Amino acid sequence: MTAMPRNVILIQIDSLNRHFLRTYGNSWVNTPNLDAFAERAIVFEQHFTGSLPCMPARREIWAGTEEFWWRPWGPLEPWDEPIAYHANRAGIITQLITDHYHFFEWGAHSYHHDFAGYEFIRGHEHDNRVTAPLLQVPPWARRMVSEHGESARIYLRNVAAFKREEDYFAPKVMRAAAEWIERNHTHERFFLHIDSFDVHEPFHVPEPYLHQYTDEDPDEFNPWPRYGRSDEGDLALTQRELQWVRAQFAGKLSMVDTWLGRVFDTLTKHDLWQGTTVIITTDHGHYLGEHGRIGKPASPLWNTLTHIPLLVWHPGQAARRVQAITQTVDLHATVLNLLGLPSAATHSCSFLPVLLGNTNTHRELAVYGYASARVGVTDGQWTLLRDHDPQCGPAHWYSLQVGQLDTRSYPARYERPTSYPELTPGHFIPGVATPHWRMPARSGEIRNLHAPRADLLYRASDLEQQHDLSDTHPAQLRSLEERLRTHMNALGVPEEQFARLRL
Repeated sequence: MTAMPRNVILIQIDSLNRHFLRTYGNSWVNTPNLDAFAERAIVFEQHFTGSLPCMPARREIWAGTEEFWWRPWGPLEPWDEPIAYHANRAGIITQLITDHYHFFEWGAHSYHHDFAGYEFIRGHEHDNRVTAPLLQVPPWARRMVSEHGESARIYLRNVAAFKREEDYFAPKVMRAAAEWIERNHTHERFFLHIDSFDVHEPFHVPEPYLHQYTDEDPDEFNPWPRYGRSDEGDLALTQRELQWVRAQFAGKLSMVDTWLGRVFDTLTKHDLWQGTTVIITTDHGHYLGEHGRIGKPASPLWNTLTHIPLLVWHPGQAARRVQAITQTVDLHATVLNLLGLPSAATHSCSFLPVLLGNTNTHRELAVYGYASARVGVTDGQWTLLRDHDPQCGPAHWYSLQVGQLDTRSYPARYERPTSYPELTPGHFIPGVATPHWRMPARSGEIRNLHAPRADLLYRASDLEQQHDLSDTHPAQLRSLEERLRTHMNALGVPEEQFARLRL
């Protein structure tokens, strides 16, 4: 029998595209540390997102809540019971190491509160860190500034002093994690959560990664393309531009991998592998021209964004590939169970039995989406993608976090709602005894949601989802519709969700 680990390390690499990893079929991106890890790990073939994008995914991990049926991006709720909260009560040392600045800003605070310790590496993307005037825009950033304006200047002020590879964000995060293990490996037990904002944009990397996959002059390109259609319209990119952006994404991933090796080396130095489960995953993917998209735009939830990597080293278990369907929300219960603790989160289903080899199955269905906007559902054989129809019912949020759900980050520093006259108190979320608010969804995307696109239906074996079969296989579409309806009924989601999804 495999003994439970003393420690658990959860490593999130933001925006990590599954198809950029060799273990999932990539042949050109250099990631020797991730490759070696995958060779001895349990590799999950059918792991999917849940609530999208960044912070909704993190609330699923922290709280075990499939949140997108009730609310979008936002802070933890007062009734949430994060992994670190339970681990602390069991006497397990907890630590968060991250450069993910959303944890610390308006619209997504509180995620770090329960950790016994946390280290925040400042300065990524829109982090409001440096105010000293930007003396000049470097040539490589001129196109970025022309497209993003002040938000790009925020980033440039934050990185103006960067001179060496060690100054960049992924190196700082992974070095900090290795140093924490060095200082804390003698604890009886620990839970370490490493949350790297890289490989998120801007795709700004130093040498040798800048030219590792391209010979092009970076001054001719934009390392931070705006989200939208990459194949038409004002934001369209040429094939040359797309190839350069992919090269920078790959370079950033190679940089993350290089410094992740420091963490692995420290585990080896202190002989921690045999007592530590290590989980590597992401929150979502990132379009780099697939389906004619760039970033995370308002588009169908194709696999590029939602079919994500999950690699797990579990002591005493042989390396293998598993077909069990798992989702982001399942990490909550799984980590708690690995720590020997129960989970009361009804949406989270521990896949520990899969890790132990006791079963080859887990979920019958994976369901994922953006709040009141788009959903996807797959049973491992077929996948259905569907948009909300804004004409079929109003969209509401359900939360105690008034004013935190509608705006965030850099824009919230200049303009956000400060009056909320349309709040309705009540008990709307199943299982939550605390009275909370129903409020009209005020985010720009929901208020301006376009008319729904036609449904898209794919065989799960069509990994790149190039062949829509909705017209020729109506019975499969109706079957997934019914299974989605059953899933929603089991969760007790608001009635408006059924209407907006034409169910």
